Amino acid sequence: MPLPVLLRQESCDGVSVLRVSGEVDASGADALVTAVQRVLSKASAGMVLDLSAVTDLAEAARDLLTGLAPLSQQPRPRVVLYPEGVVAGMAAASGLGAALGQVDRRAAPRTLIDVEHSVNGPALARAAVTDFAQRVGIDEVCDDVVLLVSEMVTNAVRHASPPVRLELQSQAGDVVIAVRDGSPEEPEPRDADEDAEGGRGMLLVDLLTSEHGVRSQPPGKTVWARLLRRSGS
Repeated sequence: MPLPVLLRQESCDGVSVLRVSGEVDASGADALVTAVQRVLSKASAGMVLDLSAVTDLAEAARDLLTGLAPLSQQPRPRVVLYPEGVVAGMAAASGLGAALGQVDRRAAPRTLIDVEHSVNGPALARAAVTDFAQRVGIDEVCDDVVLLVSEMVTNAVRHASPPVRLELQSQAGDVVIAVRDGSPEEPEPRDADEDAEGGRGMLLVDLLTSEHGVRSQPPGKTVWARLLRRSGS
């Protein structure tokens, strides 16, 4: 008879660690996902998921755990697991120390917006950015954030498939923008005439951000960018 999955939450170096042991089948994975979501809802920052004492992880359980992948992606992974190679698509480390070094420890204001996949989507996203900027006090970079969000969301609406979701996160030193869509195709810079309405999205991302990237989130992707806040803000 398989041993039931055991979950134990601890704190290590100020970070929540959820330790898992035993055999994890699909029902155990469902309980595990629920436990991760519960820990994150109460934690001020990210967490580490310790699977080093799991004796068997069923394929159905692996499939279910891949649903955590959006929480485990750069630039700020909220869930880091170890050991490596257990669940595809998740930030992972070889040991606890390395996992603690990767996890996002910063408690930062976040907002998630489901964007309408239509010509109205970019305008609604811009309005959401303005509201977010007023709430968290990023007036000094609000115009740049609005411009980036407008271009990134427009690109997703025009060239990708739904659902489209916008995430904004603000820190003392930067603002992170992430736009998820349902298409796996990565955006590419395109030549655009001076009076063209579009075609400059990725060029603007290059110019205005300190770093940016694309992460795979099957069946789609997330395009993200980090914008540095001005010194002294």
